[in-house]
Amino acid sequence: MGKQSKGVFLTPEGSVRKSQTPHVNALCILLLTLLVVGLFNLYSASQGTHYFFSQLRNLMLIIPAFILFGWFIPIKQVNENGYYILAVICFLLMVVLLLGRIAGGAQRWLSLGPVGFQPSEFAKLATAITVAKFFSTNRLNNAYRLRDLLPLIAMIGLVFSLIFAQPDFGTAGICLLIALVQISFIKINLKSLGLIVLSSPIVGAFGWLVLLKDYQKLRILNLLNPNLDPQNSGYNSLQSLIAIGSGSLFGKGYMKGTQTQLKFLPERHTDFVFSVFAEEQGFWGCAFVFSIFTVLTYIALDISRQAKDPFNSLLAIGIAAFLFLEFTINIAMVLGIFPVVGLPLPFFSYGTSLLLTICVGQGLLVSINRTSSGRSR
Repeated sequence: MGKQSKGVFLTPEGSVRKSQTPHVNALCILLLTLLVVGLFNLYSASQGTHYFFSQLRNLMLIIPAFILFGWFIPIKQVNENGYYILAVICFLLMVVLLLGRIAGGAQRWLSLGPVGFQPSEFAKLATAITVAKFFSTNRLNNAYRLRDLLPLIAMIGLVFSLIFAQPDFGTAGICLLIALVQISFIKINLKSLGLIVLSSPIVGAFGWLVLLKDYQKLRILNLLNPNLDPQNSGYNSLQSLIAIGSGSLFGKGYMKGTQTQLKFLPERHTDFVFSVFAEEQGFWGCAFVFSIFTVLTYIALDISRQAKDPFNSLLAIGIAAFLFLEFTINIAMVLGIFPVVGLPLPFFSYGTSLLLTICVGQGLLVSINRTSSGRSR
């Protein structure tokens, strides 16, 4: 642990030796690997339909965005405009509630001509930026008290409420968890921390009795007993487990998964796309993907450790949390050890918004790393 400067950050600002090699090359290689593997898997999952070709076209937007935020937009500008980014996202979330397109019982999409996008996906990265900016501009000599955090709580609470109202509890929860992971690297007053812990059961009870809808409660109950409603709310999880289990060690082979090709597996191109991969590639294929996500998370945390200022450090932690939580919760969901909350799998699931957000986040990591190594200003 390096010497801390003024403030109560648990992560060191530290300096980086000029001889240290940035993680840029590794990030680019791993990013490209996941994009290619994800595209091949999506082709099998969608059986070559428009989902695959649409995702392929998405790369024409996503790759330039990664390069733009990694090499051309200074991370300092992201810091300076952090609150403006949050304001724009909140405005778009409000527009969604008023004019958004409804699909699958949820109002989450905005349309610009033939292009649809989900502002809630962009809110994940905006949350990480907001938390990083708050603590980099409101630095204290002593531990933060609960009242010191009230402005941040209000901002994150607004984002959570706007997304939860769509309704989209999964994405709203991810935004909250990203903020909590970042805050865990900050020194919090023990009395305030104790108050938060003691109030958790009350908040949980309020959420169950007032906030959660009946179908959301049923998803949680299905987690405890998958056979509670096997033909309806429990169907997706049961079919996913069958697909994953049938993959065994080495899988059934590319485009040879029976659950996928015979269309027993639901939401094959989005929420349960990893079940397709597990059935076709087996345990060892899954272990390969797990290792890539693990390395990506480690790189993000190491970039945070090397960062020269609190904003860069906390933003890298937020991006690491974003990627890790999105991956872990989706995998837990398809394995039946977490409620089905509709969270897609990064790089694998079909959708422009998530893939764009993930790649912009990786671009920001490149920018932070280049700044720390003295290759960017």
